[in-house]
Amino acid sequence: MQLQTMLRFRAGWAEAEGPEHAVVLSTRVRLARNLRLPFPSHLGPAGLKRSLDAVFSAAKTAGLKDAAFFKLADLDDADRAFLVERHLASPALAAKPAHRGLVVGERENLTAMVNEEDHLRLAALQSGLRLREAHAAVDRLDDGLSAALDFAFRDDLGFLTACPTNLGTGLRASCLMHLPALTMTGAVARLIEGLTRAGLIARGLYGEGTRVVGDFFQISNATGFGRTEAEILAALERSAAAIVAREKEARAALSTGAARVKLEDEIHRSLGLLCSARLVGFEEAQQHLSRLRLGLALGWKLPADLALVNELTLSTQPAHLDLLAQKELTPLDRDALRAALVRRRLKAS
Repeated sequence: MQLQTMLRFRAGWAEAEGPEHAVVLSTRVRLARNLRLPFPSHLGPAGLKRSLDAVFSAAKTAGLKDAAFFKLADLDDADRAFLVERHLASPALAAKPAHRGLVVGERENLTAMVNEEDHLRLAALQSGLRLREAHAAVDRLDDGLSAALDFAFRDDLGFLTACPTNLGTGLRASCLMHLPALTMTGAVARLIEGLTRAGLIARGLYGEGTRVVGDFFQISNATGFGRTEAEILAALERSAAAIVAREKEARAALSTGAARVKLEDEIHRSLGLLCSARLVGFEEAQQHLSRLRLGLALGWKLPADLALVNELTLSTQPAHLDLLAQKELTPLDRDALRAALVRRRLKAS
């Protein structure tokens, strides 16, 4: 029932609002924390259950009293996939559900994953480029939980984490950025090379180990060690602002002069397919929605708005469609439902 409720409402982090929301779909700040126990990969069922129960109990007194609490083993594959598509659970958490948990706060702006790589991964999500706001929200949650939980910490190393890249602050900040113009001009490869030199990393739509879909790139700091939280946030904020500026420049170049008619043709071809097709695959839908989102960001008159495109970007994912149909669909039925959903929503806009 909780997942059906989530399906009916827009995720707060995916609203078309906030600074630079036409390029930065959302911002996430995550903190990795561990109890003074062996890491989850070295715990047996009894130890995993102990940490899950401890975190759930603490969360109910630390600002997440009215949140949704999920034990991953109680959900089926489609439900777990829905939470991954919603950017609330990682693929790694969903893959091993036994004694794993997830806490989801109101409007999906605060989450806590339990027994993934670390015992606890807290995250705050905001729409647009809002690193400071996201950090403040997750920091408050961290303070509340630390009053009830004994986190593993050393003065010389900081917070102890399963992966050395998270050691120290345990902080991973990221921006989910829509970069269609840089992709179309071929400049995105050079951008990614530059990010590596700056201590940042680019991942796919669902984070580590996933592909880029719909021209969405998740840009984050590579490590949490050797710098303060403020320094990590400031560095990502500067880089994100620079990427936004480069994407806007590329969009302007593609939408002026001789290049404009080519871009108009591509966007209207995408719109035509979305408004007429009877079968649309997931990645195909994401690519055409990406083009529509680009046209809207440029201020072109099109039968939609950014809020609707953000909504369709989420709702046309496979597990979302299965949940909407309340059954596991065949690939063909899923493509048909996706096409019908997009046609209906665009026609009503």
